[in-house]
Amino acid sequence: MSGEYRKGFLLTLAGVLAFTPDALLIRLTAVDPFTLTVGRGTLACAIIVLAYQLFVPGGFLHAFGKLGRWGVIFAGIQATGIITFYLSFSFTSVANVLVIFACTPLIAAMFSKLLFGEGMTRSTQIAVVCVVAGLVVVASGSLDSGQWIGDALAMVNTVILGLGFAIIRGRRQSNLIPATAVGLLLAALIAAAFAEFPPLRTVQWLWLILGGAVLLPVALSLITVGPRYLPAPEAAMLGLLETIFGPFWVWLVIGENPGWRSIVGGSIVITVLFVHALVRFRGERAQTAR
Repeated sequence: MSGEYRKGFLLTLAGVLAFTPDALLIRLTAVDPFTLTVGRGTLACAIIVLAYQLFVPGGFLHAFGKLGRWGVIFAGIQATGIITFYLSFSFTSVANVLVIFACTPLIAAMFSKLLFGEGMTRSTQIAVVCVVAGLVVVASGSLDSGQWIGDALAMVNTVILGLGFAIIRGRRQSNLIPATAVGLLLAALIAAAFAEFPPLRTVQWLWLILGGAVLLPVALSLITVGPRYLPAPEAAMLGLLETIFGPFWVWLVIGENPGWRSIVGGSIVITVLFVHALVRFRGERAQTAR
């Protein structure tokens, strides 16, 4: 059990860290959220399908067909999550989105209990409370700068993320990466009806391709596989690292200073996640020894 937990932790952590430059690439691409969804969704879906055709026996359609109705459900969840994610940042402040995203572990725990009967350990409950406190510190400087439409979209996205983590954990016998690819394509098709499709400069194409063909398929694949071996609330807590490191990359490259609240709150979140992982690793090792 200890080795399985460690594998899930490392895979999920790698996926989240791969996702951390996402906010920077979105800012550098500088297009409307629907155009971004079309470009990134199409590219990422194509890369995943190509990988399955080249390296997985039976190919992509065979792998997706084995998932049954859960594959269709998860694809729909992914499509909705992708669209609401990009839209939420267009209508409200990053600070508001961060606070709302802090609810993800609690929502994931609720869905895990409701759908699959999985509970939350006491140490995870304490860690969730501390993580939420850290993200409140991050966002405390600009809570009044958002708008209700963006806040509502961020809340919808948070619920979708929590449900997604719960399904990945609850259906851990299934590899849901093919459903993720279908969700990316579905999001692109929906967004195409609303996209502006402005002419892009060469550098914008570069950022779009880097985000869609490299970052998105790698990060989503890792995040889809890793939580199969982790309780859903703990996978969701790791996902909150993106809200800490994302602004850091924007500050490092573009020069947007995140402010002292982001530094203090981010330090709280990272410390809590590190201590929690260390406690869980030791607990699983002791259980295995017994």
